[in-house]
Amino acid sequence: MVYGVVQYDFNAERPDELEAKAGEAIIVIAQSNPEWFVAKPIGRLGGPGLIPVSFIEIKDTATGLPVANPNEAVQRAGVPKVEEWKKMAADYKNSSISLGKFDAQQQVTSDMGRMSLGGAGTPYSNQPSNGYVSSQHART
Repeated sequence: MVYGVVQYDFNAERPDELEAKAGEAIIVIAQSNPEWFVAKPIGRLGGPGLIPVSFIEIKDTATGLPVANPNEAVQRAGVPKVEEWKKMAADYKNSSISLGKFDAQQQVTSDMGRMSLGGAGTPYSNQPSNGYVSSQHART
C-alpha cells in the first residue's frame, strides 16, 4: 500500500480524474505513467481517479515522513500499472457473487404496513375504528 497526501487542490477536468483538495489523504492504487497516479481518497467516498504525481506527497507508512522519490516508492511497493489494475478489478468483479438488489422504498412500505395498528394482516386489524383499544384487546 502506498499512502500519500494531496499537496495542492486538483480540479478534475475529465470524468476519470480524481477531484482532490490539499491536505486530503489518498491511497495510490495504480500508476498510469510516470506523471500520473490512480488514487482513491481515504476519508471520503469517491474515486478512484487520475491525479498528477507532482500533486502528491508520498509518505512512509512506518515513519510518516515524506519519501524522496515517489515513483521508486510505488515500484518498491508493487503498485500495478493501470492495465494490470483494471484486469485485477475485472477478475475480482467476475468472481464475485451478486447479492441482488435491495429496494429500500418497497421494504419501508412493507415494514410500515406491518407496524400500523389498524392495517390488514396485523394483530390489531379487528380493532374498533374509533382509535381506542378496547379492554378486551388491550389484555391480549
